[in-house]
Amino acid sequence: MRPHAIVGLRKRDLLSYLAHIDEVTASDIARAFGMRYAVAAMGLLRLVRQGLATRERAGARGAYRYRLSQRGRSRLTYQQERNS
Repeated sequence: MRPHAIVGLRKRDLLSYLAHIDEVTASDIARAFGMRYAVAAMGLLRLVRQGLATRERAGARGAYRYRLSQRGRSRLTYQQERNS
């Protein structure tokens, strides 16, 4: 497995995507990256657990909506500067 990979999805790619979108669902990520919903949902959940993204449920039974956290923005900036 690649370093910093989230089950076939690079963490940097996911952070970069979240940086350009206000909020997303796992379904949005699955469509954008051409992967199964379960893989996208797990990648997003891992970001939340690492403090790199936040999530909240839209309504009582709505889908979770994810956003990049300030820590996630800082991590993305660090990765971009490091790879320049």
